[in-house]
Amino acid sequence: MDITWTLGVLSARVENVQPLADGTATTKAEAIEAASDALVVAAMDRGRQEYRVCVADTMIGVIPGLTEQGDVDLFGLAEALPRITGSDR
Repeated sequence: MDITWTLGVLSARVENVQPLADGTATTKAEAIEAASDALVVAAMDRGRQEYRVCVADTMIGVIPGLTEQGDVDLFGLAEALPRITGSDR
């Protein structure tokens, strides 16, 4: 059974989530990994926004943290979804 995942962004002053990426995977762990990778790429491009990730019908809202230097914490972000969902990467 394929597990679907989607990634979107809710930008400031916008009412609707803009789709950014989606896909399917054969396991939930693979779907979480793919969504997590897409989330990091989106944050690298768009910065600190409100992202919406859906894996197997579970919606998660994510706002990346910042490093001490004020940059988006991509390392922490890469570990966020597996940690929230309890999935090992």
